[in-house]
Amino acid sequence: MTIDAATERVARFLGEQSYVEVWGHHDADGIAAASLVCHALWRRSIGFRLRVTDRVPALEAGVPALLCDLGGIDDLPEHVAVIDHHAPVGAGDGTVLNPHTVGIDGERVLATAVLAYGVANRLTDCRDLAGIAAAGAIGDGQGFEDENEDLLNEGIANGVLEIERGISLPGESAAEQFELAIDPYLPGIAGDAGRVRELLRASVGEDGPALDLLLSLVVLDTTRDSPPGALETLWGNRVLTPREVVGDARTLAALVDACGKAGRGGLAASVCLRAPGAADEARSVAADFRRRVIAAIGAAVPVEEASIALRIEDPRLASDVATALAGPLGRPVLVAGGTGERVRLSARGDGTVPLGPLLRKLAAEAGGSGGGHARRAGAVVPVDAFPAFASAFAEAVGA
Repeated sequence: MTIDAATERVARFLGEQSYVEVWGHHDADGIAAASLVCHALWRRSIGFRLRVTDRVPALEAGVPALLCDLGGIDDLPEHVAVIDHHAPVGAGDGTVLNPHTVGIDGERVLATAVLAYGVANRLTDCRDLAGIAAAGAIGDGQGFEDENEDLLNEGIANGVLEIERGISLPGESAAEQFELAIDPYLPGIAGDAGRVRELLRASVGEDGPALDLLLSLVVLDTTRDSPPGALETLWGNRVLTPREVVGDARTLAALVDACGKAGRGGLAASVCLRAPGAADEARSVAADFRRRVIAAIGAAVPVEEASIALRIEDPRLASDVATALAGPLGRPVLVAGGTGERVRLSARGDGTVPLGPLLRKLAAEAGGSGGGHARRAGAVVPVDAFPAFASAFAEAVGA
């Protein structure tokens, strides 16, 4: 089956329903994907309920449901469809749209939101929603190449997306972009509003702020301590989203992702659904979340059993702390969050050792569960099993 045929199959399934339970994973890609489908269902006058979750939910028997970015499940019921770009765990059949099943690397292209955009457009005309799909792809670390480039080019041709060169950090101003920088993480600048003001004052030229001077000062300030490759990503193309309530795709992705992980999935979805006033509240929630990530990085405690492992208190921050410390090149790191009976783990790497299968195996041996992508994966294990897990992880990735 081709990707187009699988897309048409999911769209046909949804179009035949009078009501659908829509579930989205609590990150930018999952929430954007679920919201895209809900836009289309609304336009087709099909009833739905949208919910955001961090794990595969318990599904009600016989009620049509769609899982977005939540992975596959074995023996998929006939009343459930899946849109996802994670490598499938099993070979189960069903109403599934996943690039891996047709030989396409879903970690590199065709994020769940991009797939959902295709489904939405087969249900009805949703070309104006390309900005949401772009935000989902960016939120999952994908670039606009190959299949994703088609989305970008179509959005530009339809006047829905625009491209400009600029600082490639989310935020409404340079001050916000640098003070809340966690991807990439800028040590000594992120979280320090006073230092950011100093840099901005020092970069003012005769005609106002000089971005080239500002970036040079940032590089000089952080080059020794920044994660590998971080400074090379500070300048580049910005994808503008004039149809959305947030004007550029990277900032939209950051707001949605932070709100979802902060437990405000409904607010994150409201931003994608273009609810009036939702963006202002989302900016406040996201700023608070990113400040907590920066604080958690500073307070992280090294794990004795593995030099690349760290512990933090809040499990909701583990994923973003791991991403920040790994940097764009994906140096190996394992972050554990939580102080109860079980800890939530987030791992990052360069893909040399696929992390999804590794964490699935190590977590199962530890009495927990895990999985994910080749470069980004997660797990939940009993707290007593974590030291041995960390040691085995470090050995496996050669750190």
